[in-house]
Amino acid sequence: MEKQNESSLQKTLIDNFQSMSKLSVNTMQPLFKNMVETASNLNNSILEGKIPSLDLSSFQINKKSNCCPPVTECPPQCIASISREARSDERIIVPFLIKNTCSTQKTYRVGVRELKNLDGQLAPNQLFLNKTAVTLAPGARENILMSLDLSNFSNGSTYEAEIVIREKEINQNICFTLYVNDHTPITVSPYNENQYKQKWLNWQSHFYCDPPKYRDGINTDFTHNNS
Repeated sequence: MEKQNESSLQKTLIDNFQSMSKLSVNTMQPLFKNMVETASNLNNSILEGKIPSLDLSSFQINKKSNCCPPVTECPPQCIASISREARSDERIIVPFLIKNTCSTQKTYRVGVRELKNLDGQLAPNQLFLNKTAVTLAPGARENILMSLDLSNFSNGSTYEAEIVIREKEINQNICFTLYVNDHTPITVSPYNENQYKQKWLNWQSHFYCDPPKYRDGINTDFTHNNS
């Protein structure tokens, strides 16, 4: 009984494979026939000296389309720039504003990187910010002061640093450049105060008279004016 079942199963499998083979051949036969006819026609054309040509009119090289990949564009190194000129031993304060141009409230952290000269050497003193974070409503802005003591700086040198503004993940920088140059200070010589009282002030609103002079208890100016 088992042998009859095995024989029946083998016969069924063989019949199925034969059917699949016939189906595959029947399906592929038109394709093979078309390929053979095309190859035969091409061979006859070559033998007759007729070399076929390809029509490439519909094929265009470097044709622009909307499917081109996007162009890689780097973000700007600095969103703003600040430059200052000062002489050695001065103390400077550099103000700048941070404005929230978004439609929601934002909190920005603010810091500053090391101040270095063009050779990469640290400055004698470093920049200081009076605030390290600001929270701004939409359209609001806030002032931040950056200070620096230029003691022991060398005149004729240039220093650079970056002020860093960060909301969550992206650093946005303000480039700061400091030019240390010597310049002759202004010399101021105050005038004698009597010149302000007697010469330059309007006498109608600032009338001034010298105080009377007394000698032996007698007003000498009054005596002189009546003589």
